[in-house]
This record gives sequence, C-alpha cells and structure tokens, in this order.
Amino acid sequence: MIITKSTYFKITLTCILWLVSFIVQAQTKSTDIKTINGKKYYIHKVEKGQSLYAIAKTYGMDVNSILAENDEAIDGLKNGQELKIPFESLLPKTGNAIDTNKYVYHKISKGETVYGITKKFGIDEKKLASYNPTLNSGLKEGEYLIIGEKKKNGSNAKPASVTNTVVVANTKDSYTVLSGETLYGISKKINVSQDDLLKWNPEIKDGIKPGQVLKLAAPKSSAVTATSPSVASSTAPVLMSSEVGEVVSKTKKEAYNIGLFLPFKLIESEGINIDELARAKASFPATQALALDFYAGFKKAVDSLISKDFEVEIHLFDTEDRDSLKVDAICKTPEFKNLDAIFGPLYVSTFKIVSKYARAIQIPVVSPVIQQNKILFGNPLSSKVTPSAYTLIEGLADYSLDSLASANVIIVNTTAKDQMYIKTFKSRYNEALTAHKKTLKDSITEVKGVAGVKAAYVAGKQNVVVLLTNNQVYLQDFITQLYVFSEKKDIVLMGFNSVSNIDNLDQDYLNALHFHFAAPNHIDFKDSIIGVLTKHYQEVYTADPSEYYFQGFDIGMYYLSHLKTQGPDFFLKLDANPWEGVSTDFKFYRPDAETGFENRAVNIYKYSNYQLQKSGWK
Repeated sequence: MIITKSTYFKITLTCILWLVSFIVQAQTKSTDIKTINGKKYYIHKVEKGQSLYAIAKTYGMDVNSILAENDEAIDGLKNGQELKIPFESLLPKTGNAIDTNKYVYHKISKGETVYGITKKFGIDEKKLASYNPTLNSGLKEGEYLIIGEKKKNGSNAKPASVTNTVVVANTKDSYTVLSGETLYGISKKINVSQDDLLKWNPEIKDGIKPGQVLKLAAPKSSAVTATSPSVASSTAPVLMSSEVGEVVSKTKKEAYNIGLFLPFKLIESEGINIDELARAKASFPATQALALDFYAGFKKAVDSLISKDFEVEIHLFDTEDRDSLKVDAICKTPEFKNLDAIFGPLYVSTFKIVSKYARAIQIPVVSPVIQQNKILFGNPLSSKVTPSAYTLIEGLADYSLDSLASANVIIVNTTAKDQMYIKTFKSRYNEALTAHKKTLKDSITEVKGVAGVKAAYVAGKQNVVVLLTNNQVYLQDFITQLYVFSEKKDIVLMGFNSVSNIDNLDQDYLNALHFHFAAPNHIDFKDSIIGVLTKHYQEVYTADPSEYYFQGFDIGMYYLSHLKTQGPDFFLKLDANPWEGVSTDFKFYRPDAETGFENRAVNIYKYSNYQLQKSGWK
C-alpha cells in the first residue's frame, strides 16, 4: 500500500494520533503580525511536535531565513516559543501579480541577461517583453519573469515557489531539465544514450541544472514528444536486473526523494482504540511501534540536516512480510521510480523484490535491520546496517585475541543448530593466531557442558568461556551451573546479546561472570546527545523511545549527511566513509563490485559492577 497524503492523514487520526501526532500536522500562518524596529513579522507560536523545517515550509521560506531572525532556535524549538517570521520577504519580487495557474515563471539569478534567458528558454525577446512590461527597466536578482503560458493541463511546469526555474514543454529538438532529474533518468525517459546527450551537449560533462535546455539530434525513431514527466515515467518499462550494466555516476542535487518501506499495518491499526491505550499507558503494538519509532528518529535526522541547498521529501510505503504482490505493484509506480534512495523493507522476502527493481533503475537501497548477507548479492547499490551473526562472532574472536591474549579460551559445543557459529569462531580465532605470532597449540579448547568447562579450567589464569547459542532453556541451565562453579574463580563468559533478555535469569549471574557480547548498536543514556534526543521524544509523545528511534536517527544522519555533502555517488563508496553514531557505528565492507555493502562495525560490551559498559575495543 502506498501511503498517499489522504491515506496518511487518515492514519494520523486513527492509529498514530496518540503516538506520532507530528507526522502530518495541519499548520497555518499566524494572524499575529507585528512591526519590530520598522520591519513587519508574523509572530508564530510553536506548537507541540512542530519542526523548524515544517514551519519554514508553512511560511514559504527556507530554515536559514527563520534562524537569522531567531538565534535561539538553533538549539531546538520549545512548545509555546514565539518565532519572528519575516513578512515582507514572503512576497514575490516582481512587478506583476503572480498567477502560477496560468503562467510559467523564472526567478532571475545574479548575472543573468535578457539574451541569456531568451536562449535558455527558446523565447523571442519581444514575446518575453510582452509578458513582462517592466523588462525595459532592466533585470533585478530575485525577481520573477513570465517565460510562457501553461498548457491547459498544466503538466509542463511547476510553481515558481517550488524551484528556481520553471520549465516549458519539450520539443523533438530539445529537452528542458526538470528539478531533481539526472542525466541517467533523462536518457531513459527520452530513449537516447547518455553518450549521445554528452556528444550533443559537451557543456553538461560537469552536470546538469534545472531549466537547462539540452539539444537533441536523435534519429526520427527516437524523437522526443512534448509529454508530461508523470506520463513519461508511468509508461517507461521496468528493466530486469540482468539488463543493467555498469552503475552510472549521478550528479549532486539540492532536493531528494527518499522512500521508507515500513510495516505500519494500516488495516490492523484502524481497529485500535487509541484513547484506551493512552489511558492505560499500554504498549503500542510491537510492529507498528518499531515502524513509527524508526520513522520518528529518521525524521528527526532529516529536520536537522535540511538547509537552503538540501531538501528531503520522505515518501512512506506500508509494507509487511509476505505481501510480495503489493510490494511488486508499488515498485511499478511512477512514485517509486522517482525515488533517490530507499530504506527498507524490514523483511528478507520483500527487500529482495524492492532491491531487484531498485537495481534496475539505479536507486540505492538500504536494509536497516536484516542480518543475512545474502540480500546484498547482485546489487552493488545495496547496503545493510545490521552486521550478520557471523560478523558479530568474528568480532568476539578478534577481541579475545586482542584484549584477552593470555586467557585460556574454552568454547562450548552446544546444539547441532549452533555448529556453524562454533566453526566461525574457531576459524577466525585460529587465522588470527598467525597475526599474533602464535601457533595452533595456543588455540581453543572445545568442550561439552559445564562438566567439560570444569575439566578444561586452568587455575591461576583468566578463563574465557564462549557460549554461542540462542537456546534459552540450554542457556539458563548452563549459566546457572557456571555461576555456581565460578565462585572465587576468574571466568569471563562470552555469547550473544540475547542472553541479556532471558526471562528469570538472575542478572547477578551475568555480572559475576563478567558477561561479554558483541553488538552493532547500544544506547548509553549517559551520553549527552542521547539525552537530548530522549527528552525531545518524551516531550512529543509522552513516552520513552525504543532502540529503533535512535537507529532511525543514526541511519538518517549517516546516509543523508553524506548524500548532502558528496551527492548520490556516496552510495558506491560507503567503505570509504566510516562513522560513529549515537547508538550505531558504521564501517562498511564490500567483497566485490557486484555485491552490496555490509556494515561490520562491531562493539564489545561487558557487565561490570552491575553496569553494562562499552569495552572501547573496535
């Protein structure tokens, strides 16, 4: 299901009203207008959940214009805070009344000339003057010129307030670049090669700009028709991944469309009684809570990155597991094809479908939570944030040799299901021995059960017991017995993070055994940034955030901040851009040019003095 504006408004009135009221919030301009130091301002009173970006959009200006008048807003907005919104600057700088329903406009940039504008848009100077009677007095930066009339269906133009240049219809001899378009996208839309476009327009080797007119010398069979972008997109065939060759370099833009594929479960959510949940302070259904918290964190990152030269529009898609037909239908829509990057879905089966379509039209796709590396095969524009279980195990093995080099390492042979985990640890450990100038005689002792640990235990040394299983029954019994045996002994237990969540397992046991585990993310509520994010969440939702809120924030900050500074080509060099987030670190690895990137940032955490501490090892 694609979440359209009308559908999304319905969501906010039903399943998300209590938890995420800020997602779609009706905002109107203030009627309180004051003159301060001779300058007119709207006095806008901040409402709960409003963002600076949303307020700027309401008043039709960029965030920096508001910050210039309200220095204190740089530290965040508070409920009830009053902002001064410049009044005069909101009016179009033109001597004519703006009528975007009838005319196509161009905003004059510094240094532009009448001659240059006529050549740029293919309009006669007399015709331009007939539209703009004040043209004889010269051009002024920031003013708007009428450069043509819209067709009745209005398909060939955008309002002047949306983009600096508003384009006219295309002809068979030329094509006018739309805002947000890439050379690759244009070549697919008009069915000509990029090499031909570069041959006919040598000046575009350094990139294209909205409003730029491209010359076309295509053969008659590929002549361009004056059709609207939406129609051209919807009729373009979907290519299979086998038809795609080299990944094409893309130019940096000022505005991006980002897709989030998350399990909002709209149909199920419509039956939820929000008032009862709020009164009882009950938990929101788990799947929806994951989706909503991830979105809230991601949106928080977007709001902090928005600037005059970097805008992001988030498109939400409601996707669940086992809804492959629905996902397949979404991937064939014009909205999907217009995305610049995709985050999700959260399930292997549906992620593979989205990745296949995204690969065909060169859209980067990111998996936030899936652990399996197999989703990366065949798509160099894919990446996954959560390391695989085997990467975490290798991290434990590396830590054992680096930080516990003199210890006696004992690995427990558990169930048949866990044999690959055990093999991975032993293989990584033995390979690393050579790097540490040790021999296999210093390798791991493999045992069965607590009895085996007792037999392999070496007095006077630190003994590391590696227990790689998620079988809760086995874990609870083993750890209880090991705790009894460990009295006055130097024993360190290693395993999966899931051990910490076993019901009825006394946390004293984990503390006494100095339990260590590897994890891709962890939330330290003593961290100042975590504190700020938590406070913001609590003020907006009157609830505590889950880990997915912080993950959404980190993922949004990592990918979008690099997209902002480096452009779309960043998605092909993730391994050159390590990053430390507030809960998640990023350190990507790609085995070959036809495979995506896996995040291999692993941190080791340990129980010490009844606290969970980060080891500091990386």
